[in-house]
Amino acid sequence: MEMLPGLLVGCKAEWNAGEKKMSCSSLQGLWSASRVIRVKFQFLVRGKLLGSSLRICTNKLLNYQIKLSETVMSEHYNVQVLPGELLVDVLRRVAPCGLAAWRCACKALLGIIDARRLLRTDLLPHSVAGIFINFHSEGLPEFFARPSTGPTISGSFDYLAPTDGRSQYRGKIEDHCNGLVLLEDYLENHYVVNPATRQWDSLPPRLSMSRSKEMDADFRYQEYLVFDPTVSPNYQVFVIPNPRRKTKPEDFGYNKRLDELDPVMEKSEWPPSVCALHVFSSRSGRWEERSFIRDGEAAGTIADMRQHSEWYYDKHYAVYCRGALYVHCKTDFIMRISLSNDKYQVIKPPLHGELGEFQKLHLGRSEKGVYLASCEASLIMVWVLDESCGQMNWVLKHSSCLPPILDYDRPVLGPWVLQDINYNGYLKERKELIEGGEDTEYMKELKENKLELNSGKEELVEEKFEWDSENDNILHKEDVVDARGNGYFDILGFHPYKEIAFLGVSMYRGIAYHLKDSKVQDLGYLYPTTCHLALPNECFITESFPYTPCLTGHR
Repeated sequence: MEMLPGLLVGCKAEWNAGEKKMSCSSLQGLWSASRVIRVKFQFLVRGKLLGSSLRICTNKLLNYQIKLSETVMSEHYNVQVLPGELLVDVLRRVAPCGLAAWRCACKALLGIIDARRLLRTDLLPHSVAGIFINFHSEGLPEFFARPSTGPTISGSFDYLAPTDGRSQYRGKIEDHCNGLVLLEDYLENHYVVNPATRQWDSLPPRLSMSRSKEMDADFRYQEYLVFDPTVSPNYQVFVIPNPRRKTKPEDFGYNKRLDELDPVMEKSEWPPSVCALHVFSSRSGRWEERSFIRDGEAAGTIADMRQHSEWYYDKHYAVYCRGALYVHCKTDFIMRISLSNDKYQVIKPPLHGELGEFQKLHLGRSEKGVYLASCEASLIMVWVLDESCGQMNWVLKHSSCLPPILDYDRPVLGPWVLQDINYNGYLKERKELIEGGEDTEYMKELKENKLELNSGKEELVEEKFEWDSENDNILHKEDVVDARGNGYFDILGFHPYKEIAFLGVSMYRGIAYHLKDSKVQDLGYLYPTTCHLALPNECFITESFPYTPCLTGHR
């Protein structure tokens, strides 16, 4: 296998099919042809060197009298590349993740790739395969979805190598972005995983964000993923700090150190004018510190952040959209981080200081960009971020009272099924412990309860495997009750390509709520069977992520 030189500025190279050799005016030497060669093509586009490697049969190359003309750069850094048909033949052999990167390099390559339909869009994230859900009482994330004939997606992540001596992975999902998920195990090790391809990377430990462990304890850190396979096969992980809440001596988890903080530092702006963040890049394979300059006002002071009430399981989501990372932070401001110019902005929430005690905001991405939702009792409010004219304004998109939906009175017949992997693991452990492998009466009761709640789904699942987000299992008048009772709603996330909010009804039933016409679709029963074994106050959803598979791979 021989290495052929790339297409370089000022380098005139040609392949002579008759003599089976390549000559180059600026490089010395001859390269003999082999049956299979590895070719590295590099293009200088807008001042950036874009490269890709691929394997091509020599016989295919010999069909051409390939001439790589001398690279000519214009004042806009455009480059003359290979002849059209040859370039198309080369591009057909590029891996999808590399092809996606080439597509975004310049308009010429974009036009060729799209016109010839070289990039298989079915490999890119384009549909919702289900929802990953972390339950507080469960050791593994659950996957709530319609059964599919495609790649098996599971929350067990049994292909990961656990680092704590356990027989399998134990942990939770921290974030999701365009088909990749960020996992954290109980030892605070982090993994980036593609559930569709089962590729995974273990992240190296990050350095301390401050000068001492004591100062590190003053902040709460959250990791977020950045990945767009249409732009690059590489991903990044951002670590966002938030000042911890100041506790009182009578509070659970009281931290005396927070009473001894420097008052001058407490009065300083937050976020600071220059915000230093730790960022992991899969391209370099290491953590680096990047500084982002604030554009505009701060959200408040560090002391303001510490006064904000929080629960240890409060989840602040993030969205990566149009080259920027939007992070939901304490006091409900949004931090918009631009990756192109290393600047950030503070976006104030639409209901500043007006949220109820149990009212939470949920940040997500949907059809028109960045969305923010609030659900209190039966009232759901949804805003969309308007970024026109350089201004950041929240525009109220939807405000309505949700119908009182049946959640306890009868089996849920929606097409989606919870994998219930925690129950399956528990059942296996119990059978190994109990002599003869017989179930206890309580386990039999759990089994019967599970079968009853999912009765009628077998025939429904066999009909089709794709969920119809417009017509499947629409709830009608007979599916609602006249009184609300004690039910409540959880926001599970947004459909990224349609204006649909996924909701959980009292943690028992999943529904899809259409923002355009208030249509409600029944998804299915989502309560884990093993939640019956936990205390009632331990059974709640901590995080949820609508999952969009990506089959192009990552680096």
